[in-house]
Amino acid sequence: MTGVLVVLACTLLFVRVSTASTNVPVEDETYDILLRLEAEGVIQSSLLATRPLSRKEVARLVYEAEMSPRRDEPFIRSLIGLLKYRFRDELIGTKHVSIDYIKPIDRLYAGYFYSDGDPREVVYNNDGDDYAEGSNARLGFSSRAVLGRFSFSINPEVRYSEDDTDIVMKRAYGTIGFAGLALELGKDSQWWGPGSHGSILLSNNPEPMMIAKLSNPHPVLLPWTFRYLGPFRFTLFATELGKDRVVPKPYLWGMRFDFKPIPYFEVGLQRTALLGGEGRSEDLGTWWKSFTGLGENPGVDVAGDPENNEAGDQRMGLDFRLTLPMRWQPVQIYGEGAGEDEAGGMPTKWAYLGGVYLPRILGLERLGFRAEYASTYLKDLAHVWYNHDIYRTGYRYKGKVIGHHTGTDSRDLFFELSYLVPDMNGWVKLSYDKEEHNLSGSTSEENTTGASPVKTEMSAGVKFDVRRDMSIECRYVTARLEDYDGRPGSEERVNLFSIEVSYNF
Repeated sequence: MTGVLVVLACTLLFVRVSTASTNVPVEDETYDILLRLEAEGVIQSSLLATRPLSRKEVARLVYEAEMSPRRDEPFIRSLIGLLKYRFRDELIGTKHVSIDYIKPIDRLYAGYFYSDGDPREVVYNNDGDDYAEGSNARLGFSSRAVLGRFSFSINPEVRYSEDDTDIVMKRAYGTIGFAGLALELGKDSQWWGPGSHGSILLSNNPEPMMIAKLSNPHPVLLPWTFRYLGPFRFTLFATELGKDRVVPKPYLWGMRFDFKPIPYFEVGLQRTALLGGEGRSEDLGTWWKSFTGLGENPGVDVAGDPENNEAGDQRMGLDFRLTLPMRWQPVQIYGEGAGEDEAGGMPTKWAYLGGVYLPRILGLERLGFRAEYASTYLKDLAHVWYNHDIYRTGYRYKGKVIGHHTGTDSRDLFFELSYLVPDMNGWVKLSYDKEEHNLSGSTSEENTTGASPVKTEMSAGVKFDVRRDMSIECRYVTARLEDYDGRPGSEERVNLFSIEVSYNF
């Protein structure tokens, strides 16, 4: 424990914690590299279960990796080198020297996507972007700037399908750094939990939401006896979910605490809640009751009943990641559980997720493997998760589940085999995913027949640099859909091909 505290103290020396930084998008491959370094024991003060990380926090972890005794191993050195080049702007600002900059174009990208059927079941965890059947194209760029205590980032995008063309602002936010904290205002995605294929409470499955978020972007040590919790981060956010809902304009808020009591064991505590909306109380007392979990939201429900005193829609959970950085075979074991409701002051009606990650297989340092399982199925209760009697639109934003993409009453089994090619900043990934839905066999607004759809999906992807700052990524997905769209006994196949070219300035 002493070692990780010393590392944390030393690496924080080069960060001006009062300066702001933009974020690394939650889907960025940077997190795969950081997880690999963490699983190998190269970095120890990382808290990777809450994304996004700030670019300066990634730079701090790069600095920590360079202090590791394993930094000169060829494969480890190649991974560190990728991050050093990618975050060179932040690594320049070391030893209390902050570098201000404006990058009008940080990344430019263009993508083409073709599907021979309705691709909605094979497109998820992609910031709510829906492709249409047939040809689709995406063209966009990201910009960022750091000016002392302020930072800004925007990501406009043109989206084309055979029936429509739109210009959207995929991300746009600003941050203010003060007293070791960061206040973020704008549109951005979040991911809470150690899962790679899904997350129970908060993921990038829906479109990025307009949020107000307060966090400490760099881990700190709490005072007094709480210092034994190790590196600590918190996140607190709130947003309004919009008017196109059964209860228009409800608020969603959440808080999360991450800490690492020992270098190889990370723990997270998290909570989210819906409250307010048209016809329901939104005063400070209601917010306080929601925050404390004592019950809140007296007011008029959607049926106009003034006697309705039911609390808002609340969820609470915890997660962990255990790293065993054994030289012969490193492994990470992780899990997440959350309650959809409460009984006796404790979460109940649990959904859960578990997984294992092998960053390499014995001496094959380029070959990795991951297995992950998630369930939102409750044996004696149908359609509980992500649904609510009052907030009947559910735990969704613009039609997409805010948590795990598999949705309610479902199971998801996922395997992935990966091969890294650091000298080309590349990888090859093969995956298998099986989702089972409506396991209770009950009917609902989405499923009026009681059918239990099953999706079996396989995918192959490859990404590599064609030059130092230019990369190409290709992916092919094929899925078999059984008993979908309320048609018991039916079977449908969907194939999706995508290619994206990007240039980093």
